Amino acid sequence: MRLVLLGTGDSFCSDGRGSTSVLIEGSARILLDCPPQIVYALRLNGYCPNDVNHALISHMHGDHVVGLVFLAESLLYRDKGSLDIYGPNGLKRLVYTLYHMLFPKADLHKVLNFLPDLSALPFTCTKARGAHSPPDTIYRIELDGTTVVYTGDTTQVDLSKIAKNADYLIHEAAETNVAVARRLRHSTPVQAARAAKRAGARNLVIIHSPRLTSKQKRQVTRIFPRTIFSTDGQIIEVP
Repeated sequence: MRLVLLGTGDSFCSDGRGSTSVLIEGSARILLDCPPQIVYALRLNGYCPNDVNHALISHMHGDHVVGLVFLAESLLYRDKGSLDIYGPNGLKRLVYTLYHMLFPKADLHKVLNFLPDLSALPFTCTKARGAHSPPDTIYRIELDGTTVVYTGDTTQVDLSKIAKNADYLIHEAAETNVAVARRLRHSTPVQAARAAKRAGARNLVIIHSPRLTSKQKRQVTRIFPRTIFSTDGQIIEVP
């Protein structure tokens, strides 16, 4: 099993990094969030859109969801496949509306299957609420003996239950200033490190973050030594 970091940046693609998206590759291939550049990111890392089995969407901000439109276009006309999707209420309506505004009318039912609940997934997945605007969902995925928790976008929340003993906590850290993070309902790298420590996670992956200085990284690793500062295209091999 491995984690492929398709995009590790923010909605502005700061520092030339793509907006956040992670592919969990194991007995299933699970896409965590779907930014506009997703088809490019998949191909750049050696995957086709029809290699992905499932997508979990954390919230309905454009940098996390608009790529479903382009995945649908590829699955309809180029790569021929289908995708199971779970996400917030209104996600299907949003994707259908955007698609039909931007591309010729097509039957998206052929390629996109929006699931009513997590029980329809062929792996164990539970969720908790993040704190963002719009509402955010935090996912805990158990696949092939490994537990991965993905926060989406959220200000500081108690992860001690949803991320308890997780093998990998993938935590957003969009802001370095605490006051700005609170105002924009994001987290800082230091807050992510404290959350990982409280939850007893084994590894922390900092994502959706600005490029951090050496000093900022040391502040994080003093709290949580097993921190991975992500870059686009990085592959984390799970032992």
